[in-house]
Amino acid sequence: MSVIASINCLRGSHEPLRRDVEWNGKCYVGACRHCGKPIERKSHRKWREASVETA
Repeated sequence: MSVIASINCLRGSHEPLRRDVEWNGKCYVGACRHCGKPIERKSHRKWREASVETA
C-alpha cells in the first residue's frame, strides 16, 4: 500500500476494488482496494466505510 493510499484510508476516503462492487438493493458495497475494509458508495466517486446495517 502506498503512503498516499494509507493516508486517504485513515482519513476515511477509500477506493473500491471495482470488480467486487455489488448492489445490495440499497447502495453499492464492496471492499477497499488498499485496506480491505467494507465500504459503501455515498455519492459519485465518494466511498466511505460501510455502516453497521450495510456491512
